[in-house]
Amino acid sequence: MRWGLPDVAIAWIAGLVGSVIVGSLVVAAIDAPADDVADDVTILLAAGVAQNVCMLAVLAAIIRRKGRGVRADLGLTLPPEPAGRVPTALRYFGMGLGLQVVLIPVLVPLARLYGEAEQQGVVDAFEGARGVELALFALFAAVVAPFAEEVLFRGALLRGLLRRMTPGWAVFVSALVFAVIHPLLGGSIGDVIAVPGLFAVGLVLGVVAVRTRSLYGPVLLHAGFNSLTVIGVLAN
Repeated sequence: MRWGLPDVAIAWIAGLVGSVIVGSLVVAAIDAPADDVADDVTILLAAGVAQNVCMLAVLAAIIRRKGRGVRADLGLTLPPEPAGRVPTALRYFGMGLGLQVVLIPVLVPLARLYGEAEQQGVVDAFEGARGVELALFALFAAVVAPFAEEVLFRGALLRGLLRRMTPGWAVFVSALVFAVIHPLLGGSIGDVIAVPGLFAVGLVLGVVAVRTRSLYGPVLLHAGFNSLTVIGVLAN
């Protein structure tokens, strides 16, 4: 493989640029007021989808040119299903749900310490969605975002780091980058408060990725983690 960490950064930047361009086009198309841009569900959805599509497209193009192929280089393979046990998909999805439950008691005291009850910005926008927008947002949060983020952070970043450092340090660094990038794109105190929880999630996802050598488990675990928030919003 001839791709590495600079290529991962290029793919992430490409996603960011695509997000800004598409988001700006949607803002102009719907003539959204400047004060509502950060909370408009249509804009957030369009920008989020554009970011992930551009990021994955650039990453795939780089790997096809410099690597052995997207599936082989990123671990996009299905592991064998163990006989007589809980199905792998259900097991990892359940682990994600459980991880969210475990982290709630940790994050709530942090929020109180800051004197804020604010959530992550994207969660606030999600709670304000209705109808088709709500359904699309739920699909994005539970399916699209977990897949795209795992491909970038555990598929590309972690594997790039594993070629430069020990597995323990690679998992640690990838989890730290995963956690820190979220508030950089969000900007609310809720995004900052979520960093310790995201770091813990990143550690678990990294360990699963290293042990299984596949993104199958991390994607499902990530989807389960996000799905509890989705269920909570849909239930309100």
